[in-house]
Amino acid sequence: MSTVMEVWLAPLAELDEASVLEYRLADRHGQANRGQLLRQAKGAPWRLHLHEQDSLALDIGMPPLTGKRLSAAVGCAVQGLVLGDAGQVHVAHGPRRADGQVAVAWLGLAELARLQAWLQIGGIKPAGLHARQDDAPSSADLSGGLVGPAKPMAWGRTLGIWAAATLVWCLGLNLYAAHLAREGEALRSHMVAQVRLAFPQLPVVLNPLQQARQQLQGGQGSAAAGLSALLEGAGQVMPFLAGNVEAMDYQDGQLRITALPDGGKAPAGSAWQADLAARGIDGQASGQGWTLRVANPSGGELAHVD
Repeated sequence: MSTVMEVWLAPLAELDEASVLEYRLADRHGQANRGQLLRQAKGAPWRLHLHEQDSLALDIGMPPLTGKRLSAAVGCAVQGLVLGDAGQVHVAHGPRRADGQVAVAWLGLAELARLQAWLQIGGIKPAGLHARQDDAPSSADLSGGLVGPAKPMAWGRTLGIWAAATLVWCLGLNLYAAHLAREGEALRSHMVAQVRLAFPQLPVVLNPLQQARQQLQGGQGSAAAGLSALLEGAGQVMPFLAGNVEAMDYQDGQLRITALPDGGKAPAGSAWQADLAARGIDGQASGQGWTLRVANPSGGELAHVD
């Protein structure tokens, strides 16, 4: 019967051939470096556990999706949580449980490459790679980003999966609704509820992942307050935005809203601009969408008119 050796890794930034690691193999356990572990294992596969410093794992509620649809939805959710380039991380997830939760973990490609090199030197066969979650290993197995000894990393396939997941999200909820019907609408409703729960200061949620990312990156200072006021104004006087937003970008006090290519058009009149102006917001339309900014250049509080 095959026996798996459990190995608890040091922080990947410090991992080398001399690193002393905790291990357990059948009834044996202790500490050893890589060379000593290879002699202990005698060909047994290794199940690796990331150090808590490298552990990025959590549970995310998901609608009843399976297979590629669940993977795409997980990729969309993680994209809103990663601070940085989501294309530079490897994501793994477990199955959807009865309570609707899915175990998700991710690890940077640079850290994964460092671990791959460390494994290849010893010809080590990984049987799993797990982050820590609530003082226990996550059921999400990250070892899919690793390959066997002496083989090149399959970055092309990994990046291809990420590109596909990103494309699915960028096409927006409308494409999801067209192909997934009720499942796509359930996903959007769930994401909106999650954003409202995490950021109760947002008065309206038009694009849940984009707004969540901007809240995480912008913090809770005056910039977040300015964004909240612009979103409130847009949500109350621009009802034609509903179901018509592809992306939003908030920089230097300006909220740029990009419309879906096949979305509805804004009303021909300028009543919405007048309503925004009454709230201290300058709104301009362009061929690609709309730009909102605080009308008062001194940066004072926005006027709120009921």
